[in-house]
Amino acid sequence: MPDDDRFGDLGQTRKPSAAERFEHEDLVNPEPDAPERRKPEVPRPGSRYAWVVGIVALMVIAVVFFTVNLPNKGAGVRGPEPGQRLPAFAAPLATSNVDDDFDANVFQTPKDARSAGMRLSACQVRTESVLNSCQLRERPSVLTLIATEGTDCEPQVDRVERMRKAFPDVNFAVVMSGQKRSEAGQIVRRRGWGMPVGVDRDGAVTNLSGVGVCPTTVFTDGRGIVRRTDLGNLTEDQLRARTRALLRRR
Repeated sequence: MPDDDRFGDLGQTRKPSAAERFEHEDLVNPEPDAPERRKPEVPRPGSRYAWVVGIVALMVIAVVFFTVNLPNKGAGVRGPEPGQRLPAFAAPLATSNVDDDFDANVFQTPKDARSAGMRLSACQVRTESVLNSCQLRERPSVLTLIATEGTDCEPQVDRVERMRKAFPDVNFAVVMSGQKRSEAGQIVRRRGWGMPVGVDRDGAVTNLSGVGVCPTTVFTDGRGIVRRTDLGNLTEDQLRARTRALLRRR
């Protein structure tokens, strides 16, 4: 009986489909660089900013090296160095009637003053209205430099005020920075300071002396030579001991 399915024998000889041909090709000739057969790579940071990171690292190393090894680190804020002469300045007294807009004279020589259009150098300004460091240099002296904005340095001057009368042969004085003359005068009167207080309104004396710590206390001998500079607060006992040592050296 003849088979009703006329195409029954075609099952052995039919052409494979397109999908079957691709599958067979992949099995016989696999692609060596197929993504699924490659070993995943470990992500690496881009080299785009590598040179910047390198430069920053070198800068950090350099800063640490110079900070640790330079012998004069912080020299710009330690005040007058022992062995040097106290710089010349003439600052208006807080208790004077000088106008608020007057600044301290810090010209060291007459030539410096003339080149800036001024008639007198600091040492030549000697009136009852100014604190003149050149006059302080004529005897052993204790100079306290303070700032009033954002600090609490007035108690150090209180301590100096309490002990200074025990040393009549020593000049005691204060330089106050950051205040107008009238404002500084109010502070002086309120706290009862009797020693001369010069006003350094624009910070010229502070910069001239290299002061960066409040308070800074400078001890000079009878020739105006700095014998020691102390940064920060001192007790009354410390002030007395240092002043006695200053007189012994004289």
